[in-house]
Amino acid sequence: MGRLLVHLHLHYQDQTDFFLGLLSNITIPYELVVTLTDDKPEVCDKILSLKPDARILHTHNCGYDVYPFFQAMKEYDLSRFDYILKLHTKNRNGNLTVNHLHYQGYGFRNNLVWPLLGSPKNFSRALDTIAASPQVGMVCSRYFLLKKEAHQNCKNTMKLCGEYGIPYQDDVPFCAGTMFLCRSEIVRFLLKNDYTPNDYGNQTHTGNTGTLAHSMETMFGIVCRHLGYEIKGVKGSRTNYSRVFFWKLLFHKDIRWIRSH
Repeated sequence: MGRLLVHLHLHYQDQTDFFLGLLSNITIPYELVVTLTDDKPEVCDKILSLKPDARILHTHNCGYDVYPFFQAMKEYDLSRFDYILKLHTKNRNGNLTVNHLHYQGYGFRNNLVWPLLGSPKNFSRALDTIAASPQVGMVCSRYFLLKKEAHQNCKNTMKLCGEYGIPYQDDVPFCAGTMFLCRSEIVRFLLKNDYTPNDYGNQTHTGNTGTLAHSMETMFGIVCRHLGYEIKGVKGSRTNYSRVFFWKLLFHKDIRWIRSH
Protein backbone atom coordinates (compact mmCIF):
# COMPACT_ATOMS: atom_id res chain seq x y z
CA MET A 1 0.00 0.00 0.00
CA GLY A 2 3.03 2.29 0.16
CA ARG A 3 5.50 3.69 2.65
CA LEU A 4 4.14 6.35 5.00
CA LEU A 5 5.81 9.14 6.96
CA VAL A 6 3.66 10.89 9.57
CA HIS A 7 4.47 14.36 10.87
CA LEU A 8 2.72 15.57 14.03
CA HIS A 9 3.31 19.11 15.27
CA LEU A 10 2.39 19.34 18.97
CA HIS A 11 2.37 23.05 19.72
CA TYR A 12 -0.63 22.76 22.08
CA GLN A 13 0.68 19.88 24.13
CA ASP A 14 -2.53 19.42 26.10
CA GLN A 15 -3.79 17.76 22.91
CA THR A 16 -1.08 15.09 22.97
CA ASP A 17 -3.34 12.25 24.13
CA PHE A 18 -5.96 13.13 21.50
CA PHE A 19 -3.51 12.88 18.61
CA LEU A 20 -1.57 9.91 19.89
CA GLY A 21 -4.88 8.10 20.21
CA LEU A 22 -5.71 8.86 16.58
CA LEU A 23 -2.41 7.39 15.42
CA SER A 24 -3.70 3.99 16.47
CA ASN A 25 -6.12 4.24 13.53
CA ILE A 26 -3.29 4.00 10.99
CA THR A 27 -3.61 0.58 9.40
CA ILE A 28 -0.17 0.27 7.73
CA PRO A 29 3.41 0.50 9.03
CA TYR A 30 4.64 4.08 9.31
CA GLU A 31 7.46 6.25 10.58
CA LEU A 32 6.63 9.09 12.96
CA VAL A 33 8.33 12.44 13.47
CA VAL A 34 6.98 14.85 16.09
CA THR A 35 7.93 18.52 16.39
CA LEU A 36 7.65 20.47 19.64
CA THR A 37 8.09 24.15 20.43
CA ASP A 38 8.41 23.47 24.16
CA ASP A 39 10.40 20.69 25.81
CA LYS A 40 8.27 18.69 28.25
CA PRO A 41 9.74 15.31 29.24
CA GLU A 42 6.32 13.84 30.01
CA VAL A 43 5.17 14.55 26.45
CA CYS A 44 8.27 12.93 24.99
CA ASP A 45 7.70 9.91 27.22
CA LYS A 46 4.15 9.51 25.93
CA ILE A 47 5.30 9.70 22.31
CA LEU A 48 8.04 7.13 22.79
CA SER A 49 5.74 4.88 24.78
CA LEU A 50 3.41 4.73 21.78
CA LYS A 51 6.17 4.48 19.16
CA PRO A 52 9.69 3.88 20.49
CA ASP A 53 11.30 4.62 17.12
CA ALA A 54 9.62 8.04 16.75
CA ARG A 55 11.86 11.03 16.14
CA ILE A 56 11.26 14.11 18.29
CA LEU A 57 12.52 17.47 17.07
CA HIS A 58 12.41 20.93 18.65
CA THR A 59 11.65 23.89 16.40
CA HIS A 60 11.11 27.64 16.55
CA ASN A 61 7.58 28.75 17.34
CA CYS A 62 6.97 30.44 14.01
CA GLY A 63 5.16 29.79 10.77
CA TYR A 64 2.28 28.07 12.54
CA ASP A 65 2.54 24.35 11.66
CA VAL A 66 4.18 24.96 8.27
CA TYR A 67 7.71 25.93 9.32
CA PRO A 68 8.00 22.96 11.74
CA PHE A 69 6.72 20.66 9.00
CA PHE A 70 9.44 21.64 6.55
CA GLN A 71 12.09 21.50 9.27
CA ALA A 72 11.05 17.93 10.02
CA MET A 73 10.92 16.94 6.35
CA LYS A 74 14.49 18.14 5.82
CA GLU A 75 15.63 15.44 8.25
CA TYR A 76 14.51 12.66 5.90
CA ASP A 77 15.29 11.25 2.50
CA LEU A 78 11.73 11.62 1.26
CA SER A 79 12.36 9.38 -1.73
CA ARG A 80 12.04 6.53 0.81
CA PHE A 81 8.35 7.34 1.26
CA ASP A 82 5.33 7.24 -1.00
CA TYR A 83 3.00 9.29 1.20
CA ILE A 84 3.20 11.91 3.92
CA LEU A 85 0.48 12.52 6.50
CA LYS A 86 0.59 16.01 8.02
CA LEU A 87 -1.13 16.57 11.39
CA HIS A 88 -1.04 19.32 14.00
CA THR A 89 -2.85 20.74 17.00
CA LYS A 90 -5.25 23.65 16.66
CA ASN A 91 -6.20 26.48 18.99
CA ARG A 92 -9.61 25.82 20.58
CA ASN A 93 -10.36 29.48 21.36
CA GLY A 94 -12.64 31.68 19.29
CA ASN A 95 -14.94 31.04 16.35
CA LEU A 96 -14.05 30.41 12.73
CA THR A 97 -16.05 30.19 9.52
CA VAL A 98 -14.64 28.20 6.59
CA ASN A 99 -16.55 27.24 3.45
CA HIS A 100 -19.72 28.69 4.99
CA LEU A 101 -19.42 26.36 7.99
CA HIS A 102 -19.02 27.78 11.49
CA TYR A 103 -16.74 26.09 14.02
CA GLN A 104 -16.37 26.59 17.75
CA GLY A 105 -13.89 25.13 20.21
CA TYR A 106 -12.20 22.06 18.77
CA GLY A 107 -14.65 21.87 15.87
CA PHE A 108 -12.11 23.22 13.38
CA ARG A 109 -9.45 20.72 14.42
CA ASN A 110 -11.81 17.77 14.58
CA ASN A 111 -13.35 18.37 11.18
CA LEU A 112 -9.88 18.62 9.65
CA VAL A 113 -8.58 15.39 11.16
CA TRP A 114 -11.60 13.05 11.44
CA PRO A 115 -11.95 12.38 7.68
CA LEU A 116 -8.26 11.44 7.58
CA LEU A 117 -7.75 9.61 10.85
CA GLY A 118 -10.96 9.50 12.88
CA SER A 119 -11.16 5.71 12.61
CA PRO A 120 -9.33 2.87 10.84
CA LYS A 121 -12.08 3.00 8.21
CA ASN A 122 -11.56 6.72 7.66
CA PHE A 123 -7.82 6.29 7.32
CA SER A 124 -8.21 3.40 4.89
CA ARG A 125 -10.67 5.42 2.82
CA ALA A 126 -8.27 8.36 2.61
CA LEU A 127 -5.32 6.13 1.76
CA ASP A 128 -7.29 4.19 -0.85
CA THR A 129 -8.36 7.46 -2.45
CA ILE A 130 -4.78 8.42 -3.20
CA ALA A 131 -3.19 4.98 -3.61
CA ALA A 132 -5.75 3.66 -6.09
CA SER A 133 -5.79 6.78 -8.28
CA PRO A 134 -2.54 7.83 -10.00
CA GLN A 135 -4.04 11.23 -10.78
CA VAL A 136 -4.68 12.08 -7.09
CA GLY A 137 -1.79 13.80 -5.32
CA MET A 138 -3.42 14.97 -2.11
CA VAL A 139 -6.37 14.08 0.10
CA CYS A 140 -7.93 16.25 2.80
CA SER A 141 -11.23 16.88 4.56
CA ARG A 142 -13.81 17.80 1.94
CA TYR A 143 -15.10 20.53 4.25
CA PHE A 144 -11.80 22.41 4.00
CA LEU A 145 -11.08 21.98 0.31
CA LEU A 146 -11.23 25.60 -0.84
CA LYS A 147 -11.34 26.86 -4.41
CA LYS A 148 -9.65 30.22 -3.92
CA GLU A 149 -7.23 31.74 -1.42
CA ALA A 150 -7.91 34.94 0.53
CA HIS A 151 -7.00 38.03 -1.45
CA GLN A 152 -4.62 39.10 1.36
CA ASN A 153 -2.42 36.13 0.48
CA CYS A 154 -2.29 36.51 -3.30
CA LYS A 155 0.72 38.84 -3.46
CA ASN A 156 2.87 36.56 -1.30
CA THR A 157 1.72 33.47 -3.19
CA MET A 158 2.58 35.03 -6.55
CA LYS A 159 6.02 35.86 -5.19
CA LEU A 160 6.49 32.28 -4.00
CA CYS A 161 5.48 30.89 -7.39
CA GLY A 162 8.14 33.08 -8.98
CA GLU A 163 10.75 31.81 -6.54
CA TYR A 164 9.82 28.21 -7.37
CA GLY A 165 9.72 28.94 -11.09
CA ILE A 166 6.10 27.89 -11.60
CA PRO A 167 3.07 29.88 -12.81
CA TYR A 168 0.66 31.38 -10.31
CA GLN A 169 -2.90 30.12 -10.63
CA ASP A 170 -5.76 31.62 -8.67
CA ASP A 171 -8.23 28.80 -9.32
CA VAL A 172 -6.33 25.93 -7.72
CA PRO A 173 -8.05 24.06 -4.87
CA PHE A 174 -6.10 23.79 -1.63
CA CYS A 175 -6.61 22.42 1.86
CA ALA A 176 -7.37 25.16 4.40
CA GLY A 177 -5.85 24.15 7.71
CA THR A 178 -3.00 22.12 6.15
CA MET A 179 -3.90 18.68 7.47
CA PHE A 180 -3.65 16.24 4.59
CA LEU A 181 -2.28 13.06 3.13
CA CYS A 182 -0.13 13.67 0.06
CA ARG A 183 2.42 12.11 -2.25
CA SER A 184 5.96 12.77 -1.06
CA GLU A 185 6.83 14.20 -4.48
CA ILE A 186 4.87 17.35 -3.64
CA VAL A 187 6.83 17.99 -0.45
CA ARG A 188 10.14 17.20 -2.15
CA PHE A 189 9.38 19.91 -4.69
CA LEU A 190 8.61 22.49 -2.00
CA LEU A 191 11.85 21.67 -0.16
CA LYS A 192 13.79 23.12 -3.09
CA ASN A 193 13.60 26.47 -1.32
CA ASP A 194 14.58 26.99 2.30
CA TYR A 195 12.82 29.71 4.30
CA THR A 196 14.01 30.93 7.69
CA PRO A 197 12.09 31.83 10.86
CA ASN A 198 12.51 35.49 9.89
CA ASP A 199 10.77 34.79 6.59
CA TYR A 200 7.82 33.26 8.41
CA GLY A 201 7.54 35.93 11.10
CA ASN A 202 6.05 35.46 14.55
CA GLN A 203 2.29 35.59 13.90
CA THR A 204 0.62 32.56 15.48
CA HIS A 205 -3.04 33.58 15.90
CA THR A 206 -5.56 31.35 14.14
CA GLY A 207 -7.53 33.35 11.60
CA ASN A 208 -4.74 35.71 10.55
CA THR A 209 -3.90 35.95 6.85
CA GLY A 210 -1.17 37.40 4.67
CA THR A 211 1.77 35.45 6.10
CA LEU A 212 4.27 33.19 4.36
CA ALA A 213 2.67 30.21 6.11
CA HIS A 214 -0.74 31.06 4.64
CA SER A 215 0.70 31.33 1.16
CA MET A 216 2.49 28.02 1.65
CA GLU A 217 -0.92 26.57 2.50
CA THR A 218 -2.00 27.51 -1.02
CA MET A 219 1.32 26.41 -2.54
CA PHE A 220 0.66 22.79 -1.58
CA GLY A 221 -2.33 22.91 -3.94
CA ILE A 222 -0.52 24.83 -6.68
CA VAL A 223 2.42 22.42 -6.66
CA CYS A 224 0.03 19.48 -6.62
CA ARG A 225 -1.52 20.70 -9.88
CA HIS A 226 1.86 21.74 -11.33
CA LEU A 227 3.06 18.15 -10.94
CA GLY A 228 -0.01 16.87 -12.74
CA TYR A 229 -2.11 15.79 -9.76
CA GLU A 230 -5.47 16.77 -8.32
CA ILE A 231 -6.73 17.10 -4.74
CA LYS A 232 -9.62 15.03 -3.48
CA GLY A 233 -11.80 15.81 -0.48
CA VAL A 234 -12.92 12.93 1.72
CA LYS A 235 -15.62 12.78 4.33
CA GLY A 236 -15.64 11.03 7.66
CA SER A 237 -17.82 10.38 10.66
CA ARG A 238 -18.15 12.62 13.71
CA THR A 239 -18.37 15.86 11.74
CA ASN A 240 -20.24 18.45 13.82
CA TYR A 241 -21.41 21.97 13.11
CA SER A 242 -22.52 24.72 15.47
CA ARG A 243 -26.23 24.34 16.26
CA VAL A 244 -26.64 28.09 15.96
CA PHE A 245 -25.95 27.83 12.24
CA PHE A 246 -27.48 24.39 11.63
CA TRP A 247 -30.72 25.38 9.91
CA LYS A 248 -29.06 28.15 7.94
CA LEU A 249 -26.41 25.73 6.69
CA LEU A 250 -28.85 22.91 6.02
CA PHE A 251 -30.44 24.84 3.17
CA HIS A 252 -27.30 26.61 1.89
CA LYS A 253 -26.69 25.77 -1.79
CA ASP A 254 -23.18 24.42 -1.09
CA ILE A 255 -24.41 22.23 1.74
CA ARG A 256 -27.23 20.88 -0.41
CA TRP A 257 -24.55 19.77 -2.87
CA ILE A 258 -22.51 18.07 -0.12
CA ARG A 259 -25.57 16.26 1.21
CA SER A 260 -26.44 14.98 -2.25
CA HIS A 261 -23.04 13.40 -2.89
